[in-house]
Amino acid sequence: MGSPHTPKMTTDLLRAYSGAALRNADELLVEASLLRDHDHMARAYFLAVACIEEAGKALQAFDAQNRNLSDPAVCTKLKAGMESHSQKVSYALGIWALSSPDQSGAMKVALDVIFHLKRGREPAMYSDLRTNPDRVQIPREIVRAVAARDCVRLAESCLAHAHRHVSEKTPAKFTSAQDRLFTMKSARFQEMLNTEDFWWYFISRMEVGQQDIAEAVLMYERDHIKTGIPFRPVEASDETV
Repeated sequence: MGSPHTPKMTTDLLRAYSGAALRNADELLVEASLLRDHDHMARAYFLAVACIEEAGKALQAFDAQNRNLSDPAVCTKLKAGMESHSQKVSYALGIWALSSPDQSGAMKVALDVIFHLKRGREPAMYSDLRTNPDRVQIPREIVRAVAARDCVRLAESCLAHAHRHVSEKTPAKFTSAQDRLFTMKSARFQEMLNTEDFWWYFISRMEVGQQDIAEAVLMYERDHIKTGIPFRPVEASDETV
C-alpha cells in the first residue's frame, strides 16, 4: 500500500488484503518471540509493534468491505488509514479493548499503550543522536527487557482478537452518512465534537429516538454550521453576568 496511487478498491481485494495482513502478522509474532527468547529485546519490541500494526491493517480492510468503494474519497481515506502506523495500532488495540469484559478499563489501558508504542517504535530499530547531554542513543540501551516481553504478549493478544473478529464477525453495513463522516476532515470533525451546541443538538435527536451520530454530524453541519445559526441560542438568563 506504499504506492502514491490508490488501487481500485473492491470487496474481494480488501478481503484478500485482510487475510494477507493476518498471515504476515502471524509470521511477525513468531519472529518477535524468537528474538525475545534469544535476548534481542529491541528488535523483539519493534517486530511486536509491527505485528500489532498488521493486525490493525487486517481489521481495517475486513471492516471496510461494505463501504461505498465507488467513492474515491472513501478509498483514499481507507488507503491512508491502512498506511498510517498510528491508525493501525489504534485500530488493533481498539478491537482488543472492545472485546474485553471490562471495556472501559481495557480502553484506558489501550490509550496508555498506544502512546508508548508510538513513542517507542522508531527508537527500537534505529540509532539516534540526542541532546541534554549530547550523546549517541542505540536501541539496546533504550528498550527495557520487560517492555519488550510485555509488547510481544500484547501483540499475541491483539492478533488472537483480530483472528477471532475476522472469523466470527460480518463486515458492517454503512449508510451514506457514515461514509461521508468517514471522509470528513478530522480537524473539522474534532472542532464539532468540541462544540457544546452540537451535543445539545445530538441530545435532542436522541430524545426522539434518532441515535446515529453520523446523521447528526451531517445535519448539524448543514443546518447550523453552514447557516451560522446555533441550535440552542444563548438566552439572556444563560449569559455570564
